[in-house]
Amino acid sequence: MKRALRCVCANKGSAGVDGMKTADLLPFIKSHPYLISESVRTGKYRPSPIRRVYIPKDNGEQRPLGIPTVVDRLIQQATAQVLSDAYESVFSDNSFGFRPKRSCKDAINRALAYVNDGYDWVIDLDLSKFFDTVNHSKLLQLLSDRIKDGRVISLIHKFLRAPICENGVVGKKTAIGTPQGGCISPVLANILLNELDTLLDSRGIRFVRYADDMVIMCHGKKAAERILSHVKKYVEEKLFLKVNETKTKIVRAGNDTQFLGFAFTRSVAAWRRKEYPLRTLFATVHRKKRDKLIKVLKELLDRRAKGGIERVKVALRLKLRGWCNYFGEAIPISWRDGVDQWIRRRIRQLLWKQWKKPENRRREFCRRLWKAPPDGAVAFSSNRYWRMSENWYIHTALSNKQLEREGWSWLSLYS
Repeated sequence: MKRALRCVCANKGSAGVDGMKTADLLPFIKSHPYLISESVRTGKYRPSPIRRVYIPKDNGEQRPLGIPTVVDRLIQQATAQVLSDAYESVFSDNSFGFRPKRSCKDAINRALAYVNDGYDWVIDLDLSKFFDTVNHSKLLQLLSDRIKDGRVISLIHKFLRAPICENGVVGKKTAIGTPQGGCISPVLANILLNELDTLLDSRGIRFVRYADDMVIMCHGKKAAERILSHVKKYVEEKLFLKVNETKTKIVRAGNDTQFLGFAFTRSVAAWRRKEYPLRTLFATVHRKKRDKLIKVLKELLDRRAKGGIERVKVALRLKLRGWCNYFGEAIPISWRDGVDQWIRRRIRQLLWKQWKKPENRRREFCRRLWKAPPDGAVAFSSNRYWRMSENWYIHTALSNKQLEREGWSWLSLYS
């Protein structure tokens, strides 16, 4: 429970239906030292309704998230830790999602190893609304096969059955699915999908799975079609899940393959090919993720500087640093350099817009240059902001080094 408390408090997150925040959890436990543990032990514990929120998806749809109360999160986290320890020895070596000492990078490296071994026909398997369609009976049956303490099974059943609260209205108890956002949901997903992992491993089929994202590697297209037919039948008849027909596809490993935001390419920098001489295919950032980044940066670097210039600097730095930490060396250098030039031009346009009046522009130039440019050349110019961002005087005053000194960021500073 102490380990779970540290994890819940570190993850922070929004409050549930009771409004209690993670910062209030420790004081609550100190004022009621045995309330939580005794209620669980005696079977009197009942989870609170789960607050439903929605976040936008890339395709314009909305993804439902469930936010349990922090007390429920604490109990879920403690249960998830015990489950994870109990099942770690039986999970497949090709499963990487939400497991200790395993990451997205490990999953991509395993997929790269398979496609470079000649298994370059990829089944991109998509399970339709996986978390919303998990069958409770099947999941509890699998849990009962390994966990013999009925109180634990009953506790997990209570988590699964917790009602949803949406717009202040509490619905009926949930009959199917496990809410995205709950601490225990990823572990339960691994337990259920481990049945599919075991089937594939027993037949010597190469695959990589990260939670409900899975790619299966094959030698040829006909083999891929045959395997997909068997997998689809097993998933729908044995696990009671649904394969998304429109998103599941068989492709040759390349730019059209997408796994965890990555694609595969043969066009890489010479230093990468020299570093990995035995590879023919390399990981790269999928074009959809590149386009999404550009879209986000356009909003961040709006020339109106919503929230102020300092807020824009911080938001830009956090976004670029997180993006580079995730994709790492998979970021194409030529594309990165082009985006960096575009980012710096957007920054110059933003600053030029914020300086507004001629006297402000003159003062800002004097701060950065030993001699301000003639007023007619810059300060009183009627050219549009985007065109002015290429002006020689502006480019000199706001050089790359100067922008970096003032706290601005771009991709090459983190990759």
